[in-house]
Amino acid sequence: AYDYDARYNAGRTEYFVPARLDEERHRAVQELAVRTHETLGLRTLSRTDMILDPSGTPWFIDVNVAPGMTETSLFPQAAQAEAEIGGDTLDGLYLRIVTSALPS
Repeated sequence: AYDYDARYNAGRTEYFVPARLDEERHRAVQELAVRTHETLGLRTLSRTDMILDPSGTPWFIDVNVAPGMTETSLFPQAAQAEAEIGGDTLDGLYLRIVTSALPS
């Protein structure tokens, strides 16, 4: 069961980052996350939770605008995977997040 213990104690749950999706579903999930972020008028970062129905269609559940940054948090895992795919580093991503909050 995905309970408190499984969520907040390292090693109790196995996550697959990036998700094990084919290219078409991966793209649909990314597009839904970006569209949700933009529709809600969010800035800098968010984590969108969704599920895929049996046909593979992603459905929005909720969005977190202050995702955790602990060893069991999902945002750093996703950010690390995306940074590696994009040829960046997690430190570089965090620096961009911090500097985006500074006054221009």
